[in-house]
Amino acid sequence: MAGDIVLQTTGLSGGYGSIQVLFGIDLTVRRGETVALCGPNGVGKSTLVRMISGLSRPSAGTVFLNGLDVTGVPGARRPRLGMSTVIGQQAFGSLSVRDNLRMHTYPVNRTDEKPTTSVDGALAVFPRLRARADQPASTLSGGERQMLVLAKTLIQRPDVLLIDEFSLGLAPVVVGGLLELIRRLATAGVGTLLIEQSVNVAMSVADRLLFMEHGTIIAEHTPAELRESPDLARRLVLGGHAS
Repeated sequence: MAGDIVLQTTGLSGGYGSIQVLFGIDLTVRRGETVALCGPNGVGKSTLVRMISGLSRPSAGTVFLNGLDVTGVPGARRPRLGMSTVIGQQAFGSLSVRDNLRMHTYPVNRTDEKPTTSVDGALAVFPRLRARADQPASTLSGGERQMLVLAKTLIQRPDVLLIDEFSLGLAPVVVGGLLELIRRLATAGVGTLLIEQSVNVAMSVADRLLFMEHGTIIAEHTPAELRESPDLARRLVLGGHAS
């Protein structure tokens, strides 16, 4: 059951230079809750993730992490405060899988746990990665690289996890395994904001779905509400402002 608010944005606006992309975004994610952000390409979903994670600065509005105003905190410092971000399948290709994970122990250091212990624990969750632990990350498949960035999340032990374009280009069987990890993180109290193109994927894991259009959130529904009204889901995901 979701608890206290771990992530909140109020009036978040901004874009790139003179081009405004977001217009007053208000959202919340509670502890142990998974919230999916859906909508067609170009509506501002990835821009929102960048601003929440500190990779871009908003022109207005506030980002709160566990009640703390982190709007001006650089993105590199946010993992120490409890925020972890997964964008794409980024990895250091020339480093081994194990060394990639070890790299992510340094900016966190939020517990007294030894880096080796946390890396071994993350590998234990992903047998496929453990079998390739000493191979360069450049040799991994797309699904394995996504596992690697999620294994990084286990090491960072965030209070809130931001994931952009989660299932893009991955086989359904791989997506299913990664969704199970998100469910396990939710059970452990991690709040997740998931950017997802596939409403079906989002409905299978999210507690709430938010729909964006023209840089604003136009609707919020539970999976049960969308299953009862398939036409509503189709209109929202195609960018139709359903009443």
